[in-house]
Amino acid sequence: MNNYNETAYQNVTETFNQFLTKTFTTMTIGLVISALTAFFIAYFMPGLALSFGVFLVVAVLQLVVSGYFGARLFKMSVSTARLCFVAYSVLTGITFSILPMVYDGPTLAIAFCSTAVVFACMAIIGHTTKMDLTKFAPYLFAGLIAILVTTLLNNLFFRSEGLYLGINYLGIIIFLGLIAYDMQNLRRIYLSGLNDYELSAKISIYGAFELYLDFINLFIRILSLMSRSNDN
Repeated sequence: MNNYNETAYQNVTETFNQFLTKTFTTMTIGLVISALTAFFIAYFMPGLALSFGVFLVVAVLQLVVSGYFGARLFKMSVSTARLCFVAYSVLTGITFSILPMVYDGPTLAIAFCSTAVVFACMAIIGHTTKMDLTKFAPYLFAGLIAILVTTLLNNLFFRSEGLYLGINYLGIIIFLGLIAYDMQNLRRIYLSGLNDYELSAKISIYGAFELYLDFINLFIRILSLMSRSNDN
């Protein structure tokens, strides 16, 4: 049996749909900010995009912002939550500024559109399924950690093309599951903020942040596989 109140959800369907609209609008704004930042830096500040030192600083700042966002969500104001999301979107745009310099426009466009279609399908599944996806959460997060560790080891030591492809395929599967899980989790956590407008607003922003992370990670995996296919 699902561990969220399905009856309550059915009674607030219209309000929840508005909540979802606000969440996806915020996620889309984040993606646009990242894209504009990436293309601006790639074409007007290419030296910044190619700087390994800048990449390391930005990577650390991303960890700091995401950690602070998750740990302080319920204590921060709505405006601070928005600022965290915008800051992370800009930082991601800086790390992604290398992409327009490595991949051509059509490849980036096809990868983005493919990601959007797959993301939408999994989001719909997560929104409509009656199966409780929380039972898969430990496996998804364990797989995510395994991917991060294996990627690091492969980049530093093994440098195996076969392992690289395997990591990307597994990564796609993991993030497909996370998209469905995060969508269902939005329905669950939304109910906890029904009578608190500020809490609901912060939950919406953080939900957008989680879906944003799912989208960009899925995009990177799909783009990587596309580039390998084109090279072959």
